[in-house]
Amino acid sequence: MPVSKNKYIPTISSLYVNYIFQGIATIIVSQNMSVLRENWGASISQITLVISAIGLGRILSINAAGVISDTLGRRRAVLLGIISYIIFFIGLLLAPNYIVAFIISIFAGFGNAFLDTSTYPVVVEAFESRNSNSALSVLNKAFISMGQFVFPIITSFILKNGHYFGWTFIVSAVCMILNLVVSLKLPFPAVEKKPDVEVQSTVDVEPVARRKQANFRVEGLALLIFSFVSVSLFNIYITWIPSFAQQAIGMAEADSLVLVSAYSIFSFISVFLTSFIVNRGINVPVFMIGCTTMTGLALLLMILVPNLYTVMFSTFVVGFFAAGGIWQLGLAILLEFFPFKRGLITSYYSLATSIAVMGIPYLTGILAEHNLNNVFILIISLAFLGSVCLFIVHKRYQTIFYK
Repeated sequence: MPVSKNKYIPTISSLYVNYIFQGIATIIVSQNMSVLRENWGASISQITLVISAIGLGRILSINAAGVISDTLGRRRAVLLGIISYIIFFIGLLLAPNYIVAFIISIFAGFGNAFLDTSTYPVVVEAFESRNSNSALSVLNKAFISMGQFVFPIITSFILKNGHYFGWTFIVSAVCMILNLVVSLKLPFPAVEKKPDVEVQSTVDVEPVARRKQANFRVEGLALLIFSFVSVSLFNIYITWIPSFAQQAIGMAEADSLVLVSAYSIFSFISVFLTSFIVNRGINVPVFMIGCTTMTGLALLLMILVPNLYTVMFSTFVVGFFAAGGIWQLGLAILLEFFPFKRGLITSYYSLATSIAVMGIPYLTGILAEHNLNNVFILIISLAFLGSVCLFIVHKRYQTIFYK
C-alpha cells in the first residue's frame, strides 16, 4: 500500500508532533537557566541536577514502558508519555524550588521512555514495507531537531521583548493536551504477536563463525563507552554554549540562545546526509572516528581562540558531526558484532546513554561553578576518548569481518 494511502498516516503524524516537544523538553531548563535560578533560589549545579532528573526518569521507566507498550497497547503507552510531558511542563512552571523541580523532571524521563517504546513499534506495525517504516523512523530525530530549532528563537524573542518566560511552558503543555485528545480518536495498529521461529539449519556458517570471534570486553565495551560519549557531546554543548558565548565573547543572552537553533539546523541536515553517505558504502568506523575527532578539534580551537567565528564553527561541527546519527551507527556496528542477543545488547547500549543523560548535566554544573572552560575541556576529552574507542572498534572490525 502506498504510504500516502495508509490509514495510519494521521496517527504517525500525531506521534511525531510529540517529538517536537520532546526536543523542547531537553533544552527548556537550560534555555531559561537565568530566570529559573532566580525563581528557585538555586545554584548552577542545582539547576543542572534538575536536567539530570530526565535521565533518571528514563532509567527508572524504560523497562516498564516497554512492557506496557507490548501488553496494554501502543495507544495507552503514548497517552502515558503525553501525560508525563504535560506534568513536566506545567509542574516546572509551578515548582517553588529546585527539589520539587527535580521530582517533576523525572516525568520528562517517563515521557521519553513511553514515547520511544510506542512510536517506533507503531511505525513498524503500520507499514509492511521495510523501506517505508525505515524512512519514517528516522523522522523522530528530525522532529526533535525541529523543536530545538524553533524554541530558542521564541525564547530569545520573549527575552528581548520582556514577555513572561512561562508562556513557552504553557503553550507546550496546551499543545500536548490537544495532541492527547487527538490521540484518543486516531486508529492504532494492533500489536504484532509473532510466534517463535526456528532457526534454519541452512544458515551461512562462515559469517557466523567469524562473528563469534567478537569479544564484548574489547569492542563491546569500547562501543558502550562511545554510546556514553556521543550523547554527552551534543547534550553538554547545547546546554552550555549560550553561557560560553556570553562569557567568552560578550554575546547578549537573547542572541546566545539562538546558537542552539543553529546547531539544530546542522543536526537536521546531517541526519539525512549521514544516511546518504553511509548507504554509499563508506567505511563506517573510520567515518565515525572522523566525526569525533573533528568535534574535539573544533572545540579545542574555540576555547583557545574564542570569537564569533570559532563559536559558529564549533556549533556547525557539533551539530553536523556529533549529533547527526553517529550514535545510531554505533548501535548498528555493535549489533553486527553481536547479532545473537540483539535485545539485550541494545539495552546495554541504551543504558550507557541514559547514564550519560542522568550524570553528565550535574557534573558539568559543578565544573561550571568553578570555571566554564572546564566544561568544554571535558567535552574535548570525551570527543578524543570516543576517537580512541572507535579506533579499537575499527581494528577489531577489520580483523573479524575482513580477515
